[in-house]
Amino acid sequence: MFFPVILFGQSSDSVMINYNYIDSYPQNAEVQLDSEYIGTTPLYFQWADSTFPKSIKVSLQGYNEETLLINSVELINKKFILVPVKKRSLINIVKEDKLPYFKEPRKVVPLVLSSVFTAASGIGAFYFKSLASDNRKHYETFGDSESLDNKKKYDLLGGISIVALQVGFGALMYFLFLD
Repeated sequence: MFFPVILFGQSSDSVMINYNYIDSYPQNAEVQLDSEYIGTTPLYFQWADSTFPKSIKVSLQGYNEETLLINSVELINKKFILVPVKKRSLINIVKEDKLPYFKEPRKVVPLVLSSVFTAASGIGAFYFKSLASDNRKHYETFGDSESLDNKKKYDLLGGISIVALQVGFGALMYFLFLD
């Protein structure tokens, strides 16, 4: 069965289902229809009656109020870009007053030492686990008991290196974020 692509469109959804659509940037602005609160943006609504003209007001604290006068029964699909009252832009409210750096400078020596320790123990863990794997293959191929002993020794050293890697990483995170 064939469905037209327009049935799945987002921009014309409100028109296709006979709803009016109002949005704003930033969102969560109060919408009033003829001085009666009807919701916050984004908002889908229908006309309650056929009396026109109607006035739609969109308001948000810290922004200038926007008004739209509707003279006929036509469906509306409108996005309001709200302008801040003050000259300082409040558009990105989430990042307001956030600093891109730490309040106190980080201590360089502990950071460098824990970084080097973490990297060295990670390299050691890889190296010892690789040697253990090679000795396991040698033991399985030739049955050499010395290879089995070496495998156990390198597995132990690899395990110790993994624990050291975790301790080093924990110290790095401590000195970077908590200290």
